[in-house]
Amino acid sequence: MSVPPQHTRQVAGDALNRRHRLLVDGGAAGRWVACDESGWDGEQLIGRGPYFVYAAVAVDDAEATLIVEQLRAQTRAQAPELKFKEFKGRSARREALRRLWGEGGALEGRCWAFVFEKEYAAVAKVIDLLLEEQAHAAGIDLYADNRARELARTLRQHGRRALGDQGFERLMTAFVAFASVRGRGDEQARTNFFARVEDAWASSTRRNVTDILMTLRTTQPQAETLHDGAGPHPMLELLVSSVAQAARRWGAQLGPVSVLTDEQTALTDDGLDNIAKVVRNGWGATPSSRQRPVDLRALVRGTSADHPSIQLADLLAGAVRVSYEHQTGTALSDAGEDLWSTVVPHPVGR
Repeated sequence: MSVPPQHTRQVAGDALNRRHRLLVDGGAAGRWVACDESGWDGEQLIGRGPYFVYAAVAVDDAEATLIVEQLRAQTRAQAPELKFKEFKGRSARREALRRLWGEGGALEGRCWAFVFEKEYAAVAKVIDLLLEEQAHAAGIDLYADNRARELARTLRQHGRRALGDQGFERLMTAFVAFASVRGRGDEQARTNFFARVEDAWASSTRRNVTDILMTLRTTQPQAETLHDGAGPHPMLELLVSSVAQAARRWGAQLGPVSVLTDEQTALTDDGLDNIAKVVRNGWGATPSSRQRPVDLRALVRGTSADHPSIQLADLLAGAVRVSYEHQTGTALSDAGEDLWSTVVPHPVGR
């Protein structure tokens, strides 16, 4: 960890607080939003669990303390911190969560989660980091009319059919190895990726995938300069965009907000400073993808041991992940069956 346990780091002009304190709504802070994740594997987006979930709960530490105490009384949970894994296998505890999030519950309407399918996220990064950069250099806005999203969906939905499971996984694994922080400065990783692109293009059996791969073959100039413009920041890390999206979501609904996120090695001091700056100024690669600025009063990193609000975000993140895994058939569970209708108001067919 880049920050010692028991420490809370505030960024972007705020003082560095070296003693634990409860974070409470009001004053300069505005409304507090606590965040946590489930299914995080860093930049390793291929070959791990299918979903990454980033959950945010609009609750401060003072109210969260009372909610956590109520959950303990209802469920007889004895662990030092409330974690979803302690609730997943016990129906009575799951029912307590349903009451918490459901109609009339203490957190009704105060929960939000961002769900990534990791494989799709990796495919989208291929489009954003290579094809979009090439298009931008040619004066083309690939985000207009959702064109970039359509390309990512096509490659994700039809890539396995066009290349076979092994061919598609080899292509995406090579991309992750090249685009990740670990691959920076590794010429062999870049060479291996484009060799996989050539193999995939030659063997593709679906025209829409072949066309994407044909264009991807011509992005070597963008690949050569990709790492130079990235600085020290991981380009495949989903946590960074998740923090920004959580602030955007709750800022639009609540106005001035402060965000508390669980400590992760990917959220370094410099990284948090940059996220806060971008969120406050607005962001987007092109006019069509521009996001409005957020009145972000503070961006804080802390531990769930110190902040009960993070414990509530952990419960939500875990519930959303197992619900999606159950609904898609990737990991069937009683927890996923029980909690789906509560964490997702409008269920979809499997």
